[in-house]
Order: sequence, then structure tokens, then C-alpha cells
Amino acid sequence: MKIRRKSLGVLLKHVARFKELYVIADLWEDSSTPIYNLFVEPAPTLVSLTLRTDGKDVTNGSLPPIFSGGMPSLKELTLEHFTVWPTTYFHNLTSLSLSDQAFNRPTTLSFLDFLQNSPVLEMLAL
Repeated sequence: MKIRRKSLGVLLKHVARFKELYVIADLWEDSSTPIYNLFVEPAPTLVSLTLRTDGKDVTNGSLPPIFSGGMPSLKELTLEHFTVWPTTYFHNLTSLSLSDQAFNRPTTLSFLDFLQNSPVLEMLAL
């Protein structure tokens, strides 16, 4: 089942209420516009975010800006194929799962800096 732009637009009007969001980007119907471009409104109550993709929609491993950076409650994050994200994101995580990190991985030093800036991280899956 494809994710339709209109349906996703209706759902994302309520993103400020979401506690969990699980997205399989491969099901997105509009290949001309990345699905992540629709994630613009802040998600202040979002606690858990999973972004799964086969990697076709990922450019240089970079996660584009999402939710205007407004995810202050985010504690659990699962990313597939994304190896780079805005440096102001994801410092309050207790759980981080990264998979299929095949290209443009951060340097060891950059990743260690990220971990050092994540003082409440309890679970890391690579």
C-alpha cells in the first residue's frame, strides 16, 4: 500500500500530538518529492521516531531537516541508511538504532563526539 501525499498531509496536521511515528519511506507514492520534505511542523510530543528506507531517497547519507528541529521529547530513534543529521538534533536520546550505514559514515571522532553529547543514551544498536 502506497503512502499518498493527501493522506500524509492530513495526518501530519496532527503531528504535534504524536508520541510515536514509524515511516517506511519506500511506500511513498511521489518519487519527485522526498517524503521528509513534508515533515515541517514541530513535533513537541514525539518520543519515538523510526525512518526506514531502502536508501534510494537518501542523498549522501544525509537526513534532511525534519519537524523544524522541534522534537524536544524524542528519546528513541531508529534510522536506516541515514548516516548524517543536523548537529542540533538528537541529544536527549535514550535509545539509538542505526542500520544499513553503507556510505558517508561519520568519522570515528565525529561519532564519539555525538555520543559524548548524548549523556542519557542507554541503548545503542549498530
